[in-house]
Amino acid sequence: MSTRDKVLLAFHDRPGRSLSGTALARQLGLSRTAIWKQVQTLRRQGIPIQSDSKIGYRLSGPPDFSLTDFKSPRSLEGWLKVHYEVSTATTQKLAKAGAQAGLPEGHLWVSEVQTSGRGRLARLWESPFGGLWFSLLLRPALPAGKVPPLTLVAALALAESASEITHQNIYLKWPNDLVVWRHDRWKKVAGILTEMSGETDRTDWVVMGIGVNVNNAIPANLTEKAMALRELYRHPPRSSAVDDDFVISRGKLLSLFLQKFRPLYTNFQRNGFEPFQKRYWARYGQANRSVRIQTTGGEIHGTARGVDPVGMLIIESRRKRVHVSEGEIVL
Repeated sequence: MSTRDKVLLAFHDRPGRSLSGTALARQLGLSRTAIWKQVQTLRRQGIPIQSDSKIGYRLSGPPDFSLTDFKSPRSLEGWLKVHYEVSTATTQKLAKAGAQAGLPEGHLWVSEVQTSGRGRLARLWESPFGGLWFSLLLRPALPAGKVPPLTLVAALALAESASEITHQNIYLKWPNDLVVWRHDRWKKVAGILTEMSGETDRTDWVVMGIGVNVNNAIPANLTEKAMALRELYRHPPRSSAVDDDFVISRGKLLSLFLQKFRPLYTNFQRNGFEPFQKRYWARYGQANRSVRIQTTGGEIHGTARGVDPVGMLIIESRRKRVHVSEGEIVL
């Protein structure tokens, strides 16, 4: 464990309390200057640490420490193996290394902070303290060509879990995003990056990276497009303002997702995506609305009419129906 991680864990041990530089230095066997440098590093990585010359350092914002001692739900014991990180470049990188090392499915890597998080198309994914960032290793007993709809199955489980936690409507955006409707626009709350290795007749491994904006602050340049689940409590349909100390338990959300996803994953391996078609479409945010999709072959304009048995988006355009296998809906 790095010195930086040890400093952050010291705040985990004393939620809401201030720690003096002297006390931290004594606890960790470092100089006060070294503590100051590590605190600056943590701040640059998005950890909300405040300082006061009289009382020391304090982790500000709504504290949620539910991941530090996260354990496998009882129903998943023997299958799920959890690896907790305070900070890492990306959990996806750790999970792929585990896959290539031969670890069995069910290993999960979760981190408080990702310093180089990314989404689809190699886009940067801001991953500060307070969000839920994790990657799950799977080894489905399927030909590689049948794996892609698994992303939709995971998105469905995640949307249902987030809706249950927040008591609000969380919608799906094909193929890999979760969105909410706020202030007359769609805002992203979560995304999924699925990577895999395999051959025509088999799949070696699948690594599913999931990022959820939960309690984390959204960068100013992204507030028009993204939102944290916690912020849903500041807007209708809930009329009362959320307390500044209110947090959503990321551990509870992660546990709920895993318990929902596991049986869906088993069903998917047996029966493919078809059993999930209606359930997926019922939660789809742009059902029967005009959409614009950017694909590798150019843009497609039309009306979203459904998803087919293999997870392709059905677009009605010029009185014809097109089944789209890849691309991104432009909001």
